[in-house]
Amino acid sequence: MTAFRVLVIGLDGATLDLIRPWARSGQLPVFQKLMEEGSYGELRSTIPPMTAPAWTSFMTGKNPGQHGLYDWIYRRDGSYGVSSVTAGHCTEPTLWSLLSAADRRVCVFNVPMTYPPHPVNGLMVSGLPAPSADVRISYPSELLSEIEEVFGDYLLYPDPGEAYSDAGIDAFLRHLYQTTEMRLSVLEYLRHREDWDFFMVVFNGTDTVQHAMWKFMSPEHPLHEPRRAEKYGSAILEYYQYIDQALAEIATDLTQDTVLIMMSDHGFGPFHKFIHVNNWLRREGWLRLKAGFKPRLKSSVFDAGFTPMGVYNLMMSIGLGYLKREVVRGRGQGLLKTLFLSFDDVDWSRTTAYSLGNVGQINLNVRGREPQGIVDPGAEYEKLREEMIDSLQQLQDPQTGEHVVEAVYRREDVYWGDRLRQAPDILFVPTRMEYFGFGEYEFGSNRVIEQMKRGISGTHRMNGILLLHGAPIQQGMELQGACLYDLAPTILHLMGEPIPSDMDGRVLVEGLAGPRADPKRVQYRDADVDHAGRPTTPELSADEESILAERLRNLGYVG
Repeated sequence: MTAFRVLVIGLDGATLDLIRPWARSGQLPVFQKLMEEGSYGELRSTIPPMTAPAWTSFMTGKNPGQHGLYDWIYRRDGSYGVSSVTAGHCTEPTLWSLLSAADRRVCVFNVPMTYPPHPVNGLMVSGLPAPSADVRISYPSELLSEIEEVFGDYLLYPDPGEAYSDAGIDAFLRHLYQTTEMRLSVLEYLRHREDWDFFMVVFNGTDTVQHAMWKFMSPEHPLHEPRRAEKYGSAILEYYQYIDQALAEIATDLTQDTVLIMMSDHGFGPFHKFIHVNNWLRREGWLRLKAGFKPRLKSSVFDAGFTPMGVYNLMMSIGLGYLKREVVRGRGQGLLKTLFLSFDDVDWSRTTAYSLGNVGQINLNVRGREPQGIVDPGAEYEKLREEMIDSLQQLQDPQTGEHVVEAVYRREDVYWGDRLRQAPDILFVPTRMEYFGFGEYEFGSNRVIEQMKRGISGTHRMNGILLLHGAPIQQGMELQGACLYDLAPTILHLMGEPIPSDMDGRVLVEGLAGPRADPKRVQYRDADVDHAGRPTTPELSADEESILAERLRNLGYVG
């Protein structure tokens, strides 16, 4: 069978909910042509549909229970404090590690969860969470200098926070297109310079523009302003059209032995209200505060409204939004860190559950696992989970009476593998995901359910996109039931490489044509028990940890 080269174009957060109607109406003609000539469909994300677990599941072909990344943050051993995850926390070999070990030439450009970069048989320029171009973000290390010599200062990503104040919207859009133009230029430079077998690039702009601008597009959004929508209501469509035009040049330039894959790590939709999970746990009596004078004082002023979100909204209203990093997400920084209610004020000897993460993750305070755990494994653990699941299913929006939780899962319902122990004990998906299990990891607001007032107006959904195009691909096929885990084995199959037997995904043979469509032609091999090909990323230095935390804090991902 012919072994094909593969070009993967990631469109972070892209959704068929927008692409399909716009393509059919003639506003995205290249997307429409590629869908007619190839196979396409929705691509199910991870639970939760967050950047770190989703992209890592794509690149490993495995669920978070195997690779170990569940969110942007993880609880440090022996502590209730958190740190940010990087590529170095992935315990499984990636697609490019496996291809490198097979002597296939790879180019990996701006893919999330590739920072810090690691050696490959080819080139790598790290994507998110790379904090800046001033730290090592490329392999080989001199590659970034070469790119900057040709194209000027390397732009990492636009900051959606610029668009959260009226004065910053135009600057955000300008930086959005500047960053994308540089991505396209570097893509063309590298893919024509290198003799590659596998090339992948990710454009983050689809994600950031939807986070920032959804309210202008949707008249039903609580933050919709008809006057401003006249100017910015088509901003998301215009960015998709910009990508559509770029695809025209790329797709017409591919050789017959190249398969084009377009995909996203998750979908997108409007965001209306927060669910502050730790406040709910406190209200239900599962999370308890200390009894001392200082914690009592802090909880009193917290209950009265002195909260990170309250201070942030005040700063934004008086034009001090640039100070958002001082207050956003839980602990805050500097003086405010000592004033806001935090996990330092939690009485862990009486607390049975707490929440960490961005979308509905709940951890039980388990004896022998957490540093001050009080929930016994076994019958007590299971009884408590049942009580919490029942209570979550009854949680209602006090304003509308609507149940705000669409689905609740035990961790073993959605994850499996030797890293299951690090998973949240309970996960829930909010209703339509228009509610958001707010990602502060302590206490961002004093309410359980709260109407958003500013900031992001769109957020992630479970249904991303997948499009396959090329000689071995079925034409006009709409794929059903594909998930992120399926892409790594499908890519290996297209490239004529055997698939490790411990991958969770399957080859999407229904979207293929010719010999590659025969399930009997799919080749497997035993998994490497020593995980040969796993990235050998060194630990970050203290300075790198500090820079990374600041970058993610500015993006609103960690406290």
